[in-house]
Amino acid sequence: MDHNRFNVLIMIYLATLGTRYLVRCEVFTESEQSAVDEMIKELMNCKRIPGLGLSITKGEKSLAKGYGVADAEEGTPMTEDTVSCIGSTTKAFTSALLAALITRDKSRGGSLSWMTTLREIFGDDFGLTSDPVISSQVTLADILSHRSGVASADALLMAQIYSESNRNLLLRQLHLIPKKGVFRGQFSYNNLMYSLAGLAAEAIGKKPYFELLKEMILDPLGMDSAVLVDDLDFTLNTTSKPHQIINRSVQMSDTKFYRLGSFSPAGGICMSPTDFNKWLFFLNSKGKTMSKKTIVDSMVFLDMVLPKQALDILTQYAFGLYETFPEPSYTSWYGMGWFGRFYRANVDFFHGGSMFSYSTVVVTDPNKQIGIAVTQNGLYPVSLERDLYPLAYYLKDILQGHTPWLNKSTICSYPEPWRRSYPIQLPTQNVKEKYVGDSEEFAGTFGHSLFGEVKVTEKNGSLDLQWGNIIKGTLYDFVKKKINFKLRLRDETYQVIGYELGSIDVVFHEKSSGKYMEVEIKFSKVMETYNFSRQISFFSPSTSSSTVKLHFHKTELCLLCTLLLILVNVFNSL
Repeated sequence: MDHNRFNVLIMIYLATLGTRYLVRCEVFTESEQSAVDEMIKELMNCKRIPGLGLSITKGEKSLAKGYGVADAEEGTPMTEDTVSCIGSTTKAFTSALLAALITRDKSRGGSLSWMTTLREIFGDDFGLTSDPVISSQVTLADILSHRSGVASADALLMAQIYSESNRNLLLRQLHLIPKKGVFRGQFSYNNLMYSLAGLAAEAIGKKPYFELLKEMILDPLGMDSAVLVDDLDFTLNTTSKPHQIINRSVQMSDTKFYRLGSFSPAGGICMSPTDFNKWLFFLNSKGKTMSKKTIVDSMVFLDMVLPKQALDILTQYAFGLYETFPEPSYTSWYGMGWFGRFYRANVDFFHGGSMFSYSTVVVTDPNKQIGIAVTQNGLYPVSLERDLYPLAYYLKDILQGHTPWLNKSTICSYPEPWRRSYPIQLPTQNVKEKYVGDSEEFAGTFGHSLFGEVKVTEKNGSLDLQWGNIIKGTLYDFVKKKINFKLRLRDETYQVIGYELGSIDVVFHEKSSGKYMEVEIKFSKVMETYNFSRQISFFSPSTSSSTVKLHFHKTELCLLCTLLLILVNVFNSL
């Protein structure tokens, strides 16, 4: 689809959807609703957003509405019943599920709480990194508030290493995850820990994650559209399609990239604006359904959203609005699935989420009984900070009766004129010279008991590399030393995940008997390094605690030292 046809479609649907899909309510006055529609129309035009879903609650009043198109190719309109994927705002559902399990356990006289350790849940053999302190003391609150002190390993998510069916294998290998940061002393955003939280819910509830979520949260709230992205039917007209620009044309992204497997508790839920309203009511009522039935005890709920970890200065700056802005906003803590901020003398709990072309922002203010959720389906790459957070501020101002400080001009220029704006660069792969030469010393299978397998194969004199189901490409000679390479992904792959990964370095190490024995993969955007060895097989118990070389932490050395100390103690006791 060319740009002109796309823009015409957007204009037609923005013009017609204003009243067609409005759920009649009294959230806004007629003039306020008109202003909101005009603001959203302007934002969608200047940001080239194909489709946007809006959910608003104020007390017991609600609004659910769709703008634009769910499918730009077919012209299918976005409605209040169109299902979109909500990315990391899923984390709040995972926290709420655990809150519901805690509430149920307390009603039965149990002792389950946010401070329950993972060893109490999984058993004494559970390990998280090789650090015995973290392994023995880490709690539900620690993993849900991003203060676990371990690395995130986000490339595992994008490479699609762990499907839903092998999530228990992931649990058994977590002792190999590197340390990163200070346990309980540093905020470090971590999708992997929410995957672990989903496993904890399964161990407590004795059922699969999504089955538990439906039983304890979704069904009681009447949220019948919610589904995991791995099970989403992209052929339905009621499914919002992810969009991106390919060869200067707006197209639907390849849906094979939209699979999270074991990472689903961190970002895998998809749902409609209508169901989002039911979720917002649950949040504003501190854990109740619309019929006033308690799902989560109010004190357990408050413990979930109130401060658990202070944010570092860079994170505060990224989310905050300081003296240059007309109205200040200070984001200073993270709870469990929620950021906390002060805005216009009120406390907001909020979270954003992105899954490539999908993005979502949720804001709730239980004291004012206000809830806001905005979803969009492109164009990738999107920016929550520039596209959706400003709209959420605008909506919150109107709902609180304030004069908005954003208008149709500044909603598009944001953060200018208050803060300098930097253009979002489309991902490109600046690699030119394909490696051609000897391949025997590189070719083969390299493994890691946690990170999976990397296969390097010869193809017409050059080298191809594959890691997992998604990360596939050709090695390009970077510094002409025959060991340092750049990985050029398939173009269709890089157009979807390249912005998240950045440039990819591949370095071979430890040559023996004419072959390199280790390969290291580095991603500039996620700032993580993954090491693989010919001597290690994926999920091999016999090698999982030996010769495992990690970038962040020398796991093999620490495990060896621990073993030696045990042997010495045994010997001394004889």
